[in-house]
Amino acid sequence: PKPIPIFGNLLSLSLKPRPLLELEWYKKYGKIYGLYYSAKPRLTVADPALIKQILVKDFNAFRNRSLSPGQDGLNMFRARDNSWKRVRAIVSPTFTSGKMRKMYALINHCYEDFLNTLDNNVSNGVNEVELKQLMGAYTMDVIASCAFATKLNSYADPNNPFLTNAFNFINASNRTGRLPLPSFIVNTNIYRRVVST
Repeated sequence: PKPIPIFGNLLSLSLKPRPLLELEWYKKYGKIYGLYYSAKPRLTVADPALIKQILVKDFNAFRNRSLSPGQDGLNMFRARDNSWKRVRAIVSPTFTSGKMRKMYALINHCYEDFLNTLDNNVSNGVNEVELKQLMGAYTMDVIASCAFATKLNSYADPNNPFLTNAFNFINASNRTGRLPLPSFIVNTNIYRRVVST
């Protein structure tokens, strides 16, 4: 897509929902196309075979995800080089096949709660459900059961403190990381004051 000076394709990404815009670009430009985040070129790849090659076979050449200005590399998805290796070494033992098998019973129990909630909605005459909210509650139940050994039942108690704090954290993360801005804007004192308030 044609970039705008200074901003590149960022304005397009902020004016339209990203999945819809990427689908348009995919249909127009094909499985591989380039974008500009400010002045930095980025490549978008939608070919499964090429994605597998990038993420598995040629991982050493593509190991670091790019960071937008103002973002840090403190979590697993943004960590770089040795930090990423350290985080991966800590997290990997959690996802062995044996531990995943043990989690299956917990996930299945959360799934039964999910189905029971849908059955109750149908028996009470509810024709429509808010799917995003329902799937979010299911996801939180699975995370709480597997990672924190806590039974939430998010459907019955949507005001559970665990849930409200988790959603507040997710919403705050989304607000701060939504629109990547050029570094000459982010590195100003005015921007830092606005973000910190």
